[in-house]
Amino acid sequence: MTHVCRAWREIFISRSDLWSDLGCEDINKTLVYLERSGSSPVNVRLERYKNLTLRDPLLQVIPRTVTRLKSVTIHAMPWNFHEIIAQLSHSTPLLASLTIEVEQCQSLPGLCPTIVPTLFNGDLSSLRELRLQCVRPTLPWRNMINLTSFTLGYTTSGASAVGPLLDFFESAPRLRKIQLHFATPTYGTQTGRLVSLARLRRMDVAGGNPSLLLDHLLIPVNAKLSGPFDPPNSLSDLYQLRPYCFRVHVGVAEVCPAIRFGGPYGQFSIAPTNPQPNTTCRVLQSVAQFGPSNIERLTLIGGDLMVRDGCVTYWMFLSLRDLRALTILQCEGLSHLVSWLGQMDMCPKLEELVLDARIEGKNFDMQEMKATAKARTSRLVNLQSVKIGSRDKSVQTSALELNLYIPHVECGPWVALMSDDDDGSDEED
Repeated sequence: MTHVCRAWREIFISRSDLWSDLGCEDINKTLVYLERSGSSPVNVRLERYKNLTLRDPLLQVIPRTVTRLKSVTIHAMPWNFHEIIAQLSHSTPLLASLTIEVEQCQSLPGLCPTIVPTLFNGDLSSLRELRLQCVRPTLPWRNMINLTSFTLGYTTSGASAVGPLLDFFESAPRLRKIQLHFATPTYGTQTGRLVSLARLRRMDVAGGNPSLLLDHLLIPVNAKLSGPFDPPNSLSDLYQLRPYCFRVHVGVAEVCPAIRFGGPYGQFSIAPTNPQPNTTCRVLQSVAQFGPSNIERLTLIGGDLMVRDGCVTYWMFLSLRDLRALTILQCEGLSHLVSWLGQMDMCPKLEELVLDARIEGKNFDMQEMKATAKARTSRLVNLQSVKIGSRDKSVQTSALELNLYIPHVECGPWVALMSDDDDGSDEED
């Protein structure tokens, strides 16, 4: 564009911010960009598959731009990584984004070099986004107070201690997004230590078992947590973490049991990756152990409420004294629960009930539902709304008879009856 005419050339050359992206590939081009970028913050992207030479553009860039580096992206090989990092030992007061990726090679499988703590003089106080792939950091760096996004990834899981990662989280109190790919710690539990991630909005875990790490973290209300969780081990410390919120979203088949419950402090949901026939009861048993009296909303999708031990389910529901909304979809044993609601002093504060009428192609007995509705005058005095999912016309007609006892009754396809309070927003404050 600078070759169109003299006027264009003068305009584009005078805009220093247009010359701030440095690829460090050609020495002559790099020197031209350095001159025209003036004092503007610069973005440096470096891809090196061989060792540095004396005329490497990087060696020209670093001395002249270190005080105005805005973002740095490094893609290196295991054998030239430390040679590159050695050039980045000076402070960078404007650095906001740092990405370091080490290429894996067949001759050196699993080799992950370590970042020395002298990188950028160890002071990354201006850093907001940090992404590390196949490189092991020496944590913590000091002054990570402005960091909001952290990604750490490896190709396979390996042994790592939980302590350094907790130290790092403590040094970065403004973290909002965390991604761990085969990077969860495997040993070094620190009994009694809890680290608060007060501003966390989302945490994604892929590969590895996050249970050890979660045992030491306090997750804030409305944070989203996704990963491979299998009950009941991941619920072992919910008692001490109860004032905080978890939402577990895992891509699973429709037949997979999913359990969500919430209370005055937030919400929890779980969808195990490899559910067993008794998964639903196992989770409910774990819920009963830490005390479900604060739960106000409970959703069960799939599984069998009675496959393991009906008494476990019964006593768990009997203790839900503050439950206000109950949703059960595609669950076996639904008729038993409906019967309990109408006959026992169970869930006295229940206001909303959502049920899927079809279980393995059969409708549950609507007579049980009518008996439960009649109980509203004596026990379920707060029940105001009942929604039943069914395409069966006879079920829909029978459901309308519940209007004699319940103020609001709705019957239709169960998918339409489900409401999700998660709007998926991940906006910055």
